[in-house]
Amino acid sequence: MANARGTSFPLDRIRLLDSPFRQAQDTSVRYILSLDADRLFAPYLHEAGLVRAAEAYGNWESDGLGGHIGGHYLSGCARLYAATGNAELLAKVRAAVVILGNCQAAHGDGYVGGVPRGGDLGQELARGEVDADLFTLNGRWVPLYNLHKTLAGLLDARVFAGSGEALDIAVGLAGWWLRVSAHLADDAFEEVLHAEFGGMNEAFALLWELTGREEYLREARRFSHRALLDPLAAGQDLLDGLHANTQIPKVVGYARLAGPTHDADLAHACDIFWESVVSRRSVSIGGNSVREHFHPASDFSPMVQDPQGPETCNTYNMLKLAKLRFEAHGDAAAVDFFERATYNHILSSQHPGTGGLVYFTPMRPGHYRVYSRAQESMWCCVGSGLENHARYGELIYSRAGNDLLVNLYIPSTLDWPEYGLRVRLETGFPFSDHVALVVTAEAPVKATIRLRRPFWAAEMEVDAGTGPGAEAEDGGRYVSISRTWQGISTVNIRLQADFAAEALPDGSPWVSFRYGPVVLAARAGHEGVEGFEAPDERMGHVASGPMLPLSQTPVVPDCGAIRLVDREALRAEVDVVDASGRAGTVLLEPFAGIHDERYTVYWPTGDPGQRSAELRLLEQAAAERMAVVDEVMAGEQQPESDHGFAGKATRAGGGDGLHWRSATGWFSYVLSDPGQEAESLRVRFRADEGRGHQLRLNGAVLDRPALERRDGDIVVLDYQVPAAYPGHEADGRLVFSVHALPGHTSGDLFSVALLRRGA
Repeated sequence: MANARGTSFPLDRIRLLDSPFRQAQDTSVRYILSLDADRLFAPYLHEAGLVRAAEAYGNWESDGLGGHIGGHYLSGCARLYAATGNAELLAKVRAAVVILGNCQAAHGDGYVGGVPRGGDLGQELARGEVDADLFTLNGRWVPLYNLHKTLAGLLDARVFAGSGEALDIAVGLAGWWLRVSAHLADDAFEEVLHAEFGGMNEAFALLWELTGREEYLREARRFSHRALLDPLAAGQDLLDGLHANTQIPKVVGYARLAGPTHDADLAHACDIFWESVVSRRSVSIGGNSVREHFHPASDFSPMVQDPQGPETCNTYNMLKLAKLRFEAHGDAAAVDFFERATYNHILSSQHPGTGGLVYFTPMRPGHYRVYSRAQESMWCCVGSGLENHARYGELIYSRAGNDLLVNLYIPSTLDWPEYGLRVRLETGFPFSDHVALVVTAEAPVKATIRLRRPFWAAEMEVDAGTGPGAEAEDGGRYVSISRTWQGISTVNIRLQADFAAEALPDGSPWVSFRYGPVVLAARAGHEGVEGFEAPDERMGHVASGPMLPLSQTPVVPDCGAIRLVDREALRAEVDVVDASGRAGTVLLEPFAGIHDERYTVYWPTGDPGQRSAELRLLEQAAAERMAVVDEVMAGEQQPESDHGFAGKATRAGGGDGLHWRSATGWFSYVLSDPGQEAESLRVRFRADEGRGHQLRLNGAVLDRPALERRDGDIVVLDYQVPAAYPGHEADGRLVFSVHALPGHTSGDLFSVALLRRGA
């Protein structure tokens, strides 16, 4: 057997047993049932002109992304129902489907959604009106991304909760879109895809699989977005600077299409993307990106400096990709990644008490995470988080003919009635090395059970009891037991893990530690943190409290100097040297179990004196950043949204780790200086002799910079901002705008910042 490719079992065949995963699943059920469906679906009723039973939620749900959580909620309820059999969740699915059906009927043309003026969007696009930016389409915040959540929720209601009505609504919504897109030539369609559109290609591919209708396959292909697909298919990694979670769902769609269509370009694009993200862009917990974007693969310094580390939505989608790769190719690395990301990033992303969900998981030493509030926070990672903890059973088992593959050692049961087998997997792993696989056969049945040998297993012992024993196969990645199973049989497995030090992919002198697949971290106290629940504000998902000095991070001189001190709690200690040169130790424990506290995952390693000096230099650079009163990084979604972005005839772009915005019209941001501390305004443009623009502050033209200098290919302009600037004294708001001169483009703006005196 060349590989161990297999088809996953339906989620309702698996039940989790007591473990941190089962506890997280139970917590997720409580969280999702606490949400008010009347408020979640209020945007849909509003757009359909129907009476609402309650006002919509606030936060992102009332800030242009109305309805996106409703789609995730439907998916979450359906998946959790399949994973648990909880009848209350099934009732929630059915109630939501009724509401969406009523909304669709009210629209009368197949459309259903919570997108502001979403029905009108279709008419605009059909007329050829396309104004697409990275995160807006015809003035709406990622409307196709939003509609994808609705379509995905309906499809999940069909697949996981058996709702034929949901599939009918999905078919109606797809029909509405097909009538819109029929008016779009290929170049106009590609222009639409410049704006984030979620996994629309995956959704249409799934519709094709469910219905067999070829028009859905054709539309899935149209959503392939050549701007990403063509370079990947040609073997080019051009991901630096791109918004990560815009790209990952596209590749999930490529993967879903590649197998059944035998499309070599799609398959090769998936391979290149997978290798780039998993091998060169991910950290030890399985996450990727800084400030939502792929930083340069050759430079992970932003990862250990920025408080906006890996985004949970990214990993949610990477797990989808991993599952599809394993099912298509039997790729052992896909299971390795799935295990790593599940045990560490996903399990850690939910608060075990409140159920609150995490957006960013910083890798900066000594920083922390904030958690959502159930009735307030409505971020994208709340939506995907409603689904994440229903999915732990997805890849524990798979099947290939009458062969059973055990891929993950998560306590669970499996029913396989077609072969009269029931399996019970009992283990305390990772807090124990022992796994017991209890196989019950209703009648004698010949089958092979294949037990994955994880990449991290230093030793794997399998005691199959009486009868034929275990044999290694598939290059040592699986151990197989082939026999006729009858009655109750127990297979005992011992998985011995070792400690491993794992450097960052760029080879820089930072290291994290893991025991088997479990990443270890150290608690770092609560200094300066007022609370760990997110405030109800636009950027509440960011842990914006004080950052501890990097120069105070202990250095690990010898990565092999780690010792187990408590096997049952999986605690270890490692030798370090602190910033004063004193030797000591730090206590490490599973990262996923650390909540409501600062933590450190990555440690500087090497010569303590040299590394401490390097960290002090980083601190000096950070001190310069403290001179910033307010700043917008142009072309980045959340900073622009948080600063009241507006504009006309403007486009954002990114590449080589940089992001920018330009215009042939104009664009503006609202900067904040409530204490009137700002003395100067610093603007950074790409050096371009052909640019022509006028800069304004609160409507007044900025004539001449007080300072102009060149920094490589970047021009830095500093303008004076006196406290008496028009409108400044009133509320501290300063509207900065860039206007292209007639016949010119504005040039590429990288950032604009208000600076304190002395910057």
